[in-house]
Amino acid sequence: MKVTKMLKVNRWEDIDWKTVEQSIFRKQNQMYRATLASNIAEVRRLQRDLLKDPYARLLSVKRVTSENTGKNTAGVDKAVIRSNEERLSLAQRLNLDKDYKAKPLKRTYIPKSNGKLRPLGIPTIEDRAYQALVKIALEPEWEAKFSENTYGFRPGRCTIDACMAVWHNLKNRKGEVMVLDADIEGCFDNLNHQYILDKLKGTSNNILRAINQWFKCGYIDDGILHETEAGTPQGGVISPLLCNVGLWGIDFELYEHLITTRTPKDRNLKPFVSFVSNIKNRCREHAPSVGFMQYADDFVIVCENKNYLERVMEVLPTILDKRGLKLSEAKTRQVAFHQGDSFKFLGFVFDKWKSGKHGKQYKVTFYPDPDKVYAFAKKIREWTKMVRLFEYSNKIELTKKADHMKMMVNGWLNYYKWAMDASHGFMKLRRELDTVLYKAYEDVHKHRSSRHDFMKRYVGKVERRGRLVDRFILGDVSFGIFDISADVKWRKVQTARSPFDGDTEYWSCRNAILTGSMAERLYSIQGGYCPICTSKLHWYESWERHHKNKIRTDNKLSNMQLVHKRCHRKQHYADKLNLGAGCPERGTSRSVGKFEGRPSNSP
Repeated sequence: MKVTKMLKVNRWEDIDWKTVEQSIFRKQNQMYRATLASNIAEVRRLQRDLLKDPYARLLSVKRVTSENTGKNTAGVDKAVIRSNEERLSLAQRLNLDKDYKAKPLKRTYIPKSNGKLRPLGIPTIEDRAYQALVKIALEPEWEAKFSENTYGFRPGRCTIDACMAVWHNLKNRKGEVMVLDADIEGCFDNLNHQYILDKLKGTSNNILRAINQWFKCGYIDDGILHETEAGTPQGGVISPLLCNVGLWGIDFELYEHLITTRTPKDRNLKPFVSFVSNIKNRCREHAPSVGFMQYADDFVIVCENKNYLERVMEVLPTILDKRGLKLSEAKTRQVAFHQGDSFKFLGFVFDKWKSGKHGKQYKVTFYPDPDKVYAFAKKIREWTKMVRLFEYSNKIELTKKADHMKMMVNGWLNYYKWAMDASHGFMKLRRELDTVLYKAYEDVHKHRSSRHDFMKRYVGKVERRGRLVDRFILGDVSFGIFDISADVKWRKVQTARSPFDGDTEYWSCRNAILTGSMAERLYSIQGGYCPICTSKLHWYESWERHHKNKIRTDNKLSNMQLVHKRCHRKQHYADKLNLGAGCPERGTSRSVGKFEGRPSNSP
C-alpha cells in the first residue's frame, strides 16, 4: 500500500500499523543521524516531510485517541473520539498550515503529594493530535542535542536511571563531598516563551506558529478565559518536550563557567583550549569534579568540595533567570554528604551508612523515602475504609476487592524495588500494611475482633530463602511484600544514547527488562519475535501479554506469549468471529510495551 493512498482507506481496522510505525521510525532515525552530523538542511527536509506524511497523521491520531491515558478526557469543546470512523476522519483533517487555530485549554486541578493542587491545561482532542504530529517531527532532532545528564520526559529513560547516575557519582567520590539538592519553582508555569521559540528558530514556520498558539491560547477556568504570558501547560502532549527544550543547556553553561573560572588547585582537568567543537566533551572534561543529574525540574549537583559548590551557586541563578525560572527556596538544600547528611531525590533517600569491620568504612546507598512509605500506607487505609474491605457477603466479593489492592501494592513495590537497599522500605511497608489491614478488619467486626483471629483467618506463612515470612490471604488472592524481589539491579541507560539511534536490538532488550521479569523471560524465550506475526518486537511498538488458553488468571509462563498490541487485538477479534464469543477485545491482558519517562507501575 503506497503512502499517498494511505488516508484513502475506508476502514481504520485495515491500516497496516507495522508498516506505519516502521516508516515513521526510519525517517526519525535519519533525522537523528543528520542532527549528529550537523546536516541541518537534511533535518529540516525530514521535518517538513513528516508534517505532511499521511503515516505520521495516522500515528498521531492513534496515540491520542487509543494509547494515551487521557484519551477519554475532553477539552473545552467536550469532544471525545471513540469510534474508528471518527479517528479516520480526524487523521484526514490534520493539516498544519497557516489556517490552523488552537482552542483554549480546559483548566482542571489534581492533588499533589504535599496536599496542594496542581493545575492542568487540557487541550481539545484535535489540538492534541496536532501536538502529537509536531512532537513526531521535533523529538529526534532534540534527542540528539539533549545531554546524557538529563532523564525526565525522554523516551527510553526514567527516574531510576537518574537515581543510578546520582548513586554512581556519590560512590566514586572521596573527601568533602557537597551536594546541591535543587528544585525549580513552578517550572512548567514560568518558562519563558520567547526563550523556547528562539531555541526552535530555524524549524518550519508552521511548527513555530502552532507552538506560539499553544503558548498564547489561554485557558478557561469556571467559564472565564484567562491569558497565558509564560509557561507551557501541564496536560499537553508536547509540553514535556517543550519543557526539556527550555531547560536544555543548563549543564553545558554550568560546566563552561567552571572551566573558564578554574584555578591551579582544580584537579582532574585537561589543559583548556579556546575552542572545542563538541560541547558535550566539555561536560565530560569537568565531570570528575562536578556531577550534574537532572530529571525535569529536579536536579542534583554533586561537587568534589565546597569551593566547587560556591562557584556553581555563583552562576546557577543567572542561568535559570534567562529562562524565566528561579530556585525554590523551600526545596533547595546544600548537603554536606561527607558528614553523613542525607537528601531526597525522586522518592528515594540517598545516604551514607557505616559498613565493614567495626563500622570503619562507609557505603553509599539509596532506599525508599519513609515518608512515601507512610503516605502509601495512608492511601491504602483510606481505600479500605471506602470499600469496607472485610464487609462482604461471599468469597468472590472479597477476592475482587483484594485483587485491586494487590495491584496497588505491587505497583508501588515494582517502582521502589530498584533501590540499592529496597528491603529497608519494604520492611517498613510490611509493618504498616499489617496494621492497616487489621484496622480495616476491626472497623467491620468492631469489638468482636482480635489480632489473633485476624492472623488466623487472613495471614499465612511461607518459606522464603530459608525463613518463614507472612503472606496475606484474602479470598482467592494471596500476596506478600517480598513476592516482589528487592534484590534486583537496574541496568542504567548507556551515556547519551537515544532510541532514535537505530540500535533496535539494544532498546528492545532494555524494554523487555524494564517492563517486568515476565516480559523479560518471554522476550528471551521467543528470541525477540512476536509469535503471531513472526516479526520483531521493536521498542517503539506497544506490547501485551497474551493468554493462550484465554483464561486471564492463568499466568503460568507456559500459557503466556509476548505479542504486539495490534496482533493481540486482531487475534481476539478473530476468535470472537470464529467462536461467536470468547475473550473480550479489551481487558484480557496487561500492556507492557513502550516505556517513556518513569517505569510502568510507578506511583
